[in-house]
Amino acid sequence: MKFILGKLSCGLVLLLLSVAATAATLTPTDAEARLRMALQIARERNDGELVTAVDAVGRLFKKAMPADAEARLRELEKSVGLDPGGWSMAGQPIFHPTPEMAARSKDLAAKLDAAMKSSDPEQVRVVTTEMLKVLGDQAGIPDGRRLGRKVPTSPITGEAATRLFFDALKSEDRRILQLMEGYPLPDQTARVYGSILSAAATIRPYASKHSPEKLDILGKLTDGVASILLTLQLPDGHFPFPDLRGKNIRFGDLTEKGLASGNMEIREGWIVSADPDGGSQFDTGVCGTALLLAAVGPANKDWQKSGLRAADWALAQPCCANFNYNAFSVSLLAHAFTVTGETRYLAGALKKFRVGVAPGQAPNGRWMDAHNARTVYHVIILRALGDLGVALPTTSGAERIELEKVIQPAVHALLDEFDAMGITVESLPELLTLSHLEPDDTRLRAAVEAMASSIVGKSTDGKRVKMGAQPDQLAAIARVWP
Repeated sequence: MKFILGKLSCGLVLLLLSVAATAATLTPTDAEARLRMALQIARERNDGELVTAVDAVGRLFKKAMPADAEARLRELEKSVGLDPGGWSMAGQPIFHPTPEMAARSKDLAAKLDAAMKSSDPEQVRVVTTEMLKVLGDQAGIPDGRRLGRKVPTSPITGEAATRLFFDALKSEDRRILQLMEGYPLPDQTARVYGSILSAAATIRPYASKHSPEKLDILGKLTDGVASILLTLQLPDGHFPFPDLRGKNIRFGDLTEKGLASGNMEIREGWIVSADPDGGSQFDTGVCGTALLLAAVGPANKDWQKSGLRAADWALAQPCCANFNYNAFSVSLLAHAFTVTGETRYLAGALKKFRVGVAPGQAPNGRWMDAHNARTVYHVIILRALGDLGVALPTTSGAERIELEKVIQPAVHALLDEFDAMGITVESLPELLTLSHLEPDDTRLRAAVEAMASSIVGKSTDGKRVKMGAQPDQLAAIARVWP
């Protein structure tokens, strides 16, 4: 008995020493960084109560480091889904740079921007090679993650998927009627209309087959949304961004900074000047692609002309230091080539891939900087890779090999996250495209089916239906089990 008590006492002493050592090594800087990460995750989950709770602990820490600081931090981290210590989620690492790494990354970002503007892939690779050395094991690690959902695969027919899409539209009846009449929704980005238009183009063949009585509704929605985009498009071909000051904290702050710098012009509630940092490629890529897709079904020349004007604008833009911005232009130009067969569009897509996308891939398959390593941006890049792969002619053997070397590790990086965490971001159209390029990848096909099942589950409980995902994601379900 004495021996057992002795062992327990020894264990207790070791535990207390361990806790004391942890508390001693927790510096105010470390605590602040972990609080900042917890707050970031809470804000991204759009959970007001959680944000308030994290803020309250943060204010307490600013006064003085509490005696139970580590325990408080771990409680917060658990509530937002972070692992103890704050630098991983479900065992998946989160970007945790050293001060030297952070300082040098700022200098390298400026060098990367200059190299991008040279349009020389070798100059870009010189900088990205240096970035990889600086980042070390933090290369390709995202600075934030989302909790995933693990769901069983539940196949539905193409007919059921088509019906689900139109029932989801009906659940948004007032807004859909407004769009049918060609009136924009308040405070929405142009990319929202692009998503709806892409969805309409995707679902059209399935509506023709399974729900022909819905084609009139679909036609009116397509006409209305396309007319909004044609009205929004600027003379040079790019699409503007709304002035969201007072309505969105992040975008409002960015607008204020842009106005203060003198690099921004606002007219009638829209930022009409192109983003000097390359951000206008986002809305222009999404909307231009949507117009090209929509123009195929009804063979609308005005929509195609508008989409190609967006592609011509993208063709003239230099690559920027944000890899996913460049990826939007790769997608748009790939679609422009598919529609027209004009080699200048394919050449432009390949050039932007070689200069503005491929050099940024890290050894783990993601893109090296913490921002582009985020799953949502990784998916944007995957979309571009898939679109380029579909556009490449069968005779483009060398280019296809070059692209495949980037696609395979990028796809596996996403699937590894899904295996560990469940479905963390909706990317059904993107993965469908890639699965057609990689037909023997059974793991990729399983992810497609799990994602489609997840979107179905978010959109209906079997009784009620809602728009549980972006329209283009919901429409893509009809392609999974046609």
